[in-house]
Amino acid sequence: MRRRRPVPQRQVVFVGVEGKSERAFAQFLRHLCDAARRNLHLDIKLGTGGDSVSVVEEAGRRLARHPARRSLVGQLVLLDRDRVEEDRRSGRDAQATASKLRLRIVFQSPNLEGLLLRLHPGCEQRRPAARDALTELRRVWPDYSKPPGGTELRERFALADVRRAALHDDELRWLLAFLGL
Repeated sequence: MRRRRPVPQRQVVFVGVEGKSERAFAQFLRHLCDAARRNLHLDIKLGTGGDSVSVVEEAGRRLARHPARRSLVGQLVLLDRDRVEEDRRSGRDAQATASKLRLRIVFQSPNLEGLLLRLHPGCEQRRPAARDALTELRRVWPDYSKPPGGTELRERFALADVRRAALHDDELRWLLAFLGL
């Protein structure tokens, strides 16, 4: 009887997210990794919401209890950039908290809806204000509902859309490079 080649164990990337919308985007990224045959597993942990520092602190707590903590190849938190400045003005700094917890923040500018807007062809360079992002997204995606489902994102977007948007977004470009996409 022939022996099967051993299947290499997937490398695990911890991804902390604020809410269901960000979880759907992280699931979409997981799908892209699978489709590209990347040997990665994005272990997505849903936070409890709140300000950006609270999201980072919750990710830190979840990370501390993670069974594969020592073998993780990455420790990320997806955050909306628009909330960070507000938190800093109130004396809370998500970046400093993340550094202490050894987490890398990946900012969505100005928020997830703004990022999803830029995934549409011709919208890659649009930079709406956070308060306008949802309205502008609904102009190009009229039936968008929050939170989107991971399946909904997979049906609407492809890796090519994310790569095109990443040409104009340093955070997204870093994330794709980190994931090997």
